[in-house]
Formats: sequence, C-alpha cells, structure tokens
Amino acid sequence: MNPNDDLMREYTPGDESDIVKLHNDVFGVDRTLAHWNWKFIDHVQGRGWITLAEDGNEIVGQYCMMRNHLNFVGREVVSGQSCDTMVRSDQRGKKWFTRLAKRNYEYAVGKGLEAVFGFPSHNSFPGIMRNLEWNRIFSLKYYSYWIGFRKIWGSKLDRVFKYLHGMVVGLKYLKMRVIHKDLEIVVSSKLPDELENILNEIRENEVLSVWKDLPYLRWRYEKHPDFDYTFHVLFARGRPEGLIVTRVHGQSIAICEVLHRTKNVSQTAFLLSHVLKYFHFSDDQSIKFYGYDSGFFDAVFSRCGFSIDTSSDLVFGGRVFGDVKLEKVFIFPHNWTVAYGDTDVI
Repeated sequence: MNPNDDLMREYTPGDESDIVKLHNDVFGVDRTLAHWNWKFIDHVQGRGWITLAEDGNEIVGQYCMMRNHLNFVGREVVSGQSCDTMVRSDQRGKKWFTRLAKRNYEYAVGKGLEAVFGFPSHNSFPGIMRNLEWNRIFSLKYYSYWIGFRKIWGSKLDRVFKYLHGMVVGLKYLKMRVIHKDLEIVVSSKLPDELENILNEIRENEVLSVWKDLPYLRWRYEKHPDFDYTFHVLFARGRPEGLIVTRVHGQSIAICEVLHRTKNVSQTAFLLSHVLKYFHFSDDQSIKFYGYDSGFFDAVFSRCGFSIDTSSDLVFGGRVFGDVKLEKVFIFPHNWTVAYGDTDVI
C-alpha cells in the first residue's frame, strides 16, 4: 500500500469552498462557488466524480471529472470530462496527478462510469498518455473569419472596412435567402421545446459525440452562471431544422454549436451566413469555431468563406473502461463529432 493513499479521499459536502480557493490560487483566476456548483453538483446528468489530496488537513490537489455523457449511435454512455486537475505548487513532484487520477477512475467506474475524455493541456498531455492509458485521437480544427482589422489600421478605417465588407456579406446572405425562401431564422436567448425532436435524430445518426438532449443544452447554455449565449434557430415549416449557438468572447464571437437535423450543408451554410450578417457591424473583430467531424464542418464553414487550420492547441483524447464494442470505435477520429462547446473553456 502506498503510504500516501490515506491522504487521498473523495469529495464530501463542505469541501467546495477549499476546492474553489485552491483552484483560484493555482490558476490565478476568480472562479465562483456558483460556477463550481453548476459544473459539478447541479449538472443535469448527475454529480461529478472528485478525488482530493490532503496534507495537514488542507486540500492540496485534485483530479476530477464533470459529468459529460457520450452518445454512441443513440445510446447514452455514462462518461466524464477530465478537467480542473490541480496540485498546489509546494506539492508538485510527488506524483499526485497519477495517483489521484487512478483512484478517481476506480471510484467512478464503481459508480457506473464507462468512459473518460478531455482536452489535456500541453503540460498534462505526456502524463495522461503515458500513465493513464489514454488515446490521443485528434486535434480540433480551427475555423476563423475576420470581420475587422482594428489593430492594424485603427478604429476609423476599421469602421469603413466593416461597412464595405458588410455589404458583401449582406449580398451573399440575400443570395442564400432567395434559395432558401421557405426557411426562417429566429434569434433568441431561450431554446425552443421543439428542438428535442431534431436532437434525437442527430444522436441516432452520429457514431460518437457528446450526448445532447434539450435538458443538457439548457444546463450547458441557458443556466451557465457566468456567460450569456445566443441561439440562432433554423425553422422549416414551423419546425426546427438547425441550431447555431454563439457567445461574445473578448473581441471575438465564439461559435459553440453547429447542429442540423440531416447535416444539410446548404441550409446550415445559410444559417451560418445569417450569423456573419448578425454580428458583422458589432465591435467584434472575428468569428471563430473549433471542431472536428467527418467533413460536415469543413463543407459548411468553407462555403461561408472561413479559413480552416487543420490543427489547433485543443487536443482530444480519452479511454474506455470495459466496453469492448465501444473501445473498438473510440480511437478512430472519423467516428467523432466534437464542437467548441463540448469543451469547458467557452
């Protein structure tokens, strides 16, 4: 038995204030208790799995997974996203990361966990792959569209550019509008109840993705304690067909979700063209998206003039616990659909 095993334990109610304090000290941020509760306790799929390291009755390290179930061809897979791993500076070099993670996995598997995934940082990547038996599956692609160049030529010229380029964006949108005259786009701060039907169909036609039903999307976006999101919903004959979720992020517009019932490229490009027109005359300077799939994202974003970098700093990986059928398809990139909003950073 490792002499430090008795210094590890699972989270118990009352630990949260010390966990948040450690998080803010380690990462130099100001996370709130409300955010922590939203992420780990009030998650619509259930509580996360949290394992802690102690020294002198002080919490000095953590490995945890927030609930983030996966979709496997329409089946909900109990899964967690590894996040918020941290060790106090004076405790580093004691292999807390590996010991905490292995104990956390054992604990979570006993509670029904079937898989873990995440987006490991540059520093944690070697340890996760070497010691925790993860598979590196792919890097998310980076899709970008510049709607301003204020840093290069200043505010006055930037406004002129936005006006002239905005006319081009508007004309492209009108051209698509003629083709898709039977479609309607509604912008809202709330998700429509009718969206559940298309989410069911999307899940059944994807091999592997994050499990997205209406309760999950409402928890993820409408109930987020810190950020406001905008929903751009595409309707056909009064029923939702597609959805794009956006958030203002600094001087950029972050696209978090790009969903369509049948992955119709033309209709989704029309919806994305609306997003370009919607934000073009704002003070924001770019529109960005990170994602990976079998080609739908490439087709939609390239049709709307986005630049596509085939690699980014967001690396996706994970592992399966015990399910042989799931494990066989888990490691192949072309089986996955992953979007920016599936991370815990946007």
